[in-house]
Amino acid sequence: MAEMSPGDKLIKIIKLGHLKMAKVMFLIISAIVCIVIFYANTNIIGRRSLFALFLNNRSEPVGGGFDDHTRIIVENTNPTLPLANAYASSSTEGSRKALAIKSLLIRPPTSKTGALEIFNITGSQTSDYNIFVIYTKENYQLHVKFELFARSLLKFSTSDVLLYLHVLTDENSAHSVDQMLEKEVRRYRRAIMYTLYNMRLCAERVVDIVNSMTPYFSSTPKSYYSDSLFFLSLGLHRIADERMERAVLLDCDIVFRADVRLLFAEFERFSKENLFGLAPELTPVYRHILYRYRANFPNTDFGSPFYISPNELYNLVSSETHTHKIRKSEKRLRHGYPGLNSGVVLLHLRRIRHSRLYHDQLQETAIRKLTSKYMFKGHLGDQDFFTLLGYEFPNLIYRLDCVWNRQLCTWWKDHGYSDVFDKYFTCKGRIKMYHGNCNARVPE
Repeated sequence: MAEMSPGDKLIKIIKLGHLKMAKVMFLIISAIVCIVIFYANTNIIGRRSLFALFLNNRSEPVGGGFDDHTRIIVENTNPTLPLANAYASSSTEGSRKALAIKSLLIRPPTSKTGALEIFNITGSQTSDYNIFVIYTKENYQLHVKFELFARSLLKFSTSDVLLYLHVLTDENSAHSVDQMLEKEVRRYRRAIMYTLYNMRLCAERVVDIVNSMTPYFSSTPKSYYSDSLFFLSLGLHRIADERMERAVLLDCDIVFRADVRLLFAEFERFSKENLFGLAPELTPVYRHILYRYRANFPNTDFGSPFYISPNELYNLVSSETHTHKIRKSEKRLRHGYPGLNSGVVLLHLRRIRHSRLYHDQLQETAIRKLTSKYMFKGHLGDQDFFTLLGYEFPNLIYRLDCVWNRQLCTWWKDHGYSDVFDKYFTCKGRIKMYHGNCNARVPE
């Protein structure tokens, strides 16, 4: 074999070098992709997520702090509790009984280049527009949802209304709430009050309710909906200030298309007996859960689509043999009862606190009786309880129009119910709030 010329040897060496370099670059890129995917699904603050660098357009550390355009004006009624130590103090003995981490009022700057005004407020500040939302165990997807929630809330609110946002969170997630709210206040020039609550302490307030509900409305003890946060709505009257009479509890995947003040106006439509307000479930999930009950009572309206034809309505029977009372209101409105969705809940807190009937239904014996009557084994937390409560005691729950909770989840369409799914998924009217459940994409 002929010996290679020096030029050929050099070319071969160069090719080998390029090949090794390509392998090294491939390994480096693969490692970076793995790191990004891992961090994107872990705690943003605790892990210093790479994505957080892109989510924040401010030149401040991911963990908190304020930029040059932010000015803090503290009205602190407790000289032993400076604002900078509000988080750390939550672990002290004296503040363990307090649910709130801190309460702030953010005002927009007076000029485009001015500073935000941030006030430390006390419990004496109140509002007619109290909005509760749960934001805990933060990850990238949850961060994006809450950012869109806060953005749309302030975008569609009117400037003469001061909203009070109550966020149930944890210490790590709380830092992002501060940052996102400050960003949207600056963007839309809307003032907002907000309180951050210690989620763990809030959960302790409803532990008895959770223990009663979990065996009946969770598939397994460690499932997604077994977490106490999915039953907090049932005991929110224990967490909210005793002076608070009305509030709404929203999932953080809600996106507004109308002023939230209009949602609060729905309270004026409550009857004297209404405690809660919920919109219909827009999937056949309860048709599925109630398959045994519906087999025994084929003419029941329980688990039927919200919109039904006059002929279908005529065939539905609501007899005393299997329901608490004849559903006159449902027949008058020509609606079925597909169940209720707890992504949007209106709470008349004063009535809830004084309702003996409601508190009796929270007991384990009452829950067992109710689930046995309807052969019901749920897995959706508080939503399952509201659905049963609304059917057994229809006067307790005001039927909120679906335009206030336009759910977008289509999971059941691809899992055995494609033939009837569209009947359940229909929502007539101008949409005022979208609910991006099942990680569904909200329309632009």
